Amino acid sequence: MYFTKRTDMAVEITAKCGCNEAIHRQKSLFGINYTETIMTKEGQMLTGRAQGRYYTVEIEPVTDINDAVRALTVILRSLFPVGKCLVAGLGNPEIMADSLGWKTAGRILSTSQFIEQGKNSFGIGDVSVMRTNVSANSGIESTTQVKAFVRAINAAFVIAIDSLSCESPHSLCKSIQITDTGIAPGSGAGNPRKRLDKDNIGVPVIAVGVPTSLEYKANKQLFYVTGRDIDLSVRRYSYIISTAINLALSPALTVDDIRMLMNYK
Repeated sequence: MYFTKRTDMAVEITAKCGCNEAIHRQKSLFGINYTETIMTKEGQMLTGRAQGRYYTVEIEPVTDINDAVRALTVILRSLFPVGKCLVAGLGNPEIMADSLGWKTAGRILSTSQFIEQGKNSFGIGDVSVMRTNVSANSGIESTTQVKAFVRAINAAFVIAIDSLSCESPHSLCKSIQITDTGIAPGSGAGNPRKRLDKDNIGVPVIAVGVPTSLEYKANKQLFYVTGRDIDLSVRRYSYIISTAINLALSPALTVDDIRMLMNYK
């Protein structure tokens, strides 16, 4: 048995290949450490990963959740374009390690219906929410579903949330990766599909994910493992990510407002 070292994490990919074509900057916000990775054209050719910006936010078990939310909110706001947003929760709700997208999307405050009715929207983003299922269950790839929704509601950009894979057991559920390069749905489960990015759907895609599984090989078969407390980890990260997205999209709201509106428990 051995770990295959397959990973979706930019910091692991560049470290593994010794990529000098990627620029790394170590930064901190509200006491939360994170790495900004700029994948250059040369780095893309070497690693096969899309050119753009990747942020790896370190979240330890002792990390203060409120500080993590504040740091994530600042990073997200720096990436968001102006206009209507479609938040897409990806993954398989029946598998805990692959349910991050679904659970997080369920906590996003959808506002489009109120804005369309002419309500006061000062400081409140125009947000719609959808959840896709894996193609094995729906028969439709997530990218196709998201593209159809983008066209139907005339969204200006997409936030895609999904589970990722990592190469080391020590990296499981220890960080949040944010990138402006989009995502390949299913990559966290070792079954990447058509990329969900600007080239394929026509608008920018901000991808947010957490490494919840890793791959190992035994007797010529692939297996995927996760942490024994994955249910608690997914619940914790879905709260952090959804709260940060809500705050970033609707700056007029406070954390207390969001807790009340979304009935957090």
